[in-house]
Amino acid sequence: MQSNIETFRYRMTYRISGRLRFLSHKELMRMMMRACRRARLPLAYSQGFHPHALLSFGPPRPVGMAGDAEQLDVRLRAAMPAADVRDALACQLPGEARVAAVEQIPLNAPAITACARSAWYECTWPCGAGGPEAAIARLLASDAVWHDRRTSGAVQRKDLRPGILGIAWGPPSLRLHLSLDADRYVRPTEVLAELTGLPDDALRRITVTRTGMAAAPPPAASTTAHHGTRDHHRCAGNAGTPHCHPGG
Repeated sequence: MQSNIETFRYRMTYRISGRLRFLSHKELMRMMMRACRRARLPLAYSQGFHPHALLSFGPPRPVGMAGDAEQLDVRLRAAMPAADVRDALACQLPGEARVAAVEQIPLNAPAITACARSAWYECTWPCGAGGPEAAIARLLASDAVWHDRRTSGAVQRKDLRPGILGIAWGPPSLRLHLSLDADRYVRPTEVLAELTGLPDDALRRITVTRTGMAAAPPPAASTTAHHGTRDHHRCAGNAGTPHCHPGG
């Protein structure tokens, strides 16, 4: 239950890299909460017997993955210039967590998770794996890409193809556009496994960065392979219909 007092909503875009990419989602939440408190931001809290600060995070970032455009919504009891919120938080975060931007958004703006329907990932192509052009063409030409997904000790047969929305190859990096929708969710490492044939321990050594999120993925039928392009998007909240801004 939320308080009836007036609140002001801010959306922070931040980067996670280095050792901090190994934080779990819960550990990241605790780190951000401590930073907000140390920054002495006038946090708004829920009501009830166990009040909690009104912070809302975007889709969880897998452990080990860096993030260039992660997002967090913070509600405050008092209005502040967005630049002051940014500077206060930046001073309290470790060097491998950098605040890229803060903007005040309407209270009725869509939640981050509501408008983040797909994500872009940049992956370093492993040495010795050979060029990916033929593997990309073969994967995109397939009607189905069956993969054994391991979850909680069980193995589930999953068709990855509906969730693969785009692949861009620009040496030495591979960029993937993948669905975040629950029924079409695809992990970058699953696509890398299909493209490279490498075992799990080798895949874990590949650096993967989530570079942005998009509000509405195109239909899977429009999936294409690009060469040397950067066309990822960052999800941004706004009153009314969610929209995307080009990511940088």
